[in-house]
Amino acid sequence: MKKKLLSVLLCMTMAVSMLAGCGSKEEAKEPASEAGKEEAAPAATAAGDEAKAGEGEAKGGSYKIGISVLTMSGQFFIDMVASAQKAVDAVGGELIVNDANNSSETQVAALENFIQAGVNGIIVTAVDPTALAPVVKEAKDAGIAVVCHTSKVDGYDAYIGADEYQLGYTQGLAVGKWIADKWGTDEKIEAGTLNYDLLESVIQRKVGIMEGVQENAPNVEFVADATAADQTEGMTATENFLQAHPELRIVCGVSDGAALGAYEAFKANQMTDPEKYIIAGVDATDEALNKISEATIYQFTVDQNPTGTGQKLVDTCIAVIDGGQFEKDFNQELVAVTPDNIADYK
Repeated sequence: MKKKLLSVLLCMTMAVSMLAGCGSKEEAKEPASEAGKEEAAPAATAAGDEAKAGEGEAKGGSYKIGISVLTMSGQFFIDMVASAQKAVDAVGGELIVNDANNSSETQVAALENFIQAGVNGIIVTAVDPTALAPVVKEAKDAGIAVVCHTSKVDGYDAYIGADEYQLGYTQGLAVGKWIADKWGTDEKIEAGTLNYDLLESVIQRKVGIMEGVQENAPNVEFVADATAADQTEGMTATENFLQAHPELRIVCGVSDGAALGAYEAFKANQMTDPEKYIIAGVDATDEALNKISEATIYQFTVDQNPTGTGQKLVDTCIAVIDGGQFEKDFNQELVAVTPDNIADYK
């Protein structure tokens, strides 16, 4: 019995000792934990500030962005999307690309698919801003950032683009000045335009081209006009121009893609003297810049900087997603690229 009693007392003593020990450890832990919190807070704040300053780059793989453009047959959009892809890859995100092929129905379906796919950002060059408005509202209701390129859609978060009239006017002024300086303003000179009147906004680009040319060279008469979305269509349209108007000396396109087709048509007809003929476009694509630098009849384009635009669109979309700083309406600076300044681009 004495042995049993001694055992029980020994166990009780050990249990009390263990409980006291546990209490000591917990009390010792608490101040250390609080001190840790106080030291960690400034570092966390600094990291947050850095993420905001970098417009969300720190989040990396959490970005899932959908981009829908008018058409991937145009070199401008090919270059812009490639740049956007590179920008998203750089932060470890995912980019879902849609070619709307100039169809508002296709584009609406694409944005609905983006929403279903759980994107947290959408970049869109609207085929028809009115048709897109309901699905953009749906995206906003789902907490998705919406960045518009070229055309604004009701409810957008941010816009990046250039005024369509100014795009054309910038080209037209440069072409008209060249004509006035080289050929004078007395002799009648025939010109044609390659339009994309299928989009209401782009009609103003053609108007800007014509008014810009005639402001400096009122002797230019626009005798031909056709719709052309790409190089193939531009070449076919220009071949028709030349058959109907053999005195044609100038073709101004609303895009480099179409204008490069005009270049090929002139070339096929041995009309390759840059002192006699002019081809002009818009977008400053690599191929257009190469033609200008090689002193061909392709002598003018307008720099919209498709590579810089793709990067800017992604940076802005990420800033919207993260609640960072961004400019709601960003108008791109437009520069006419000519034989006189091509060295700045090559």
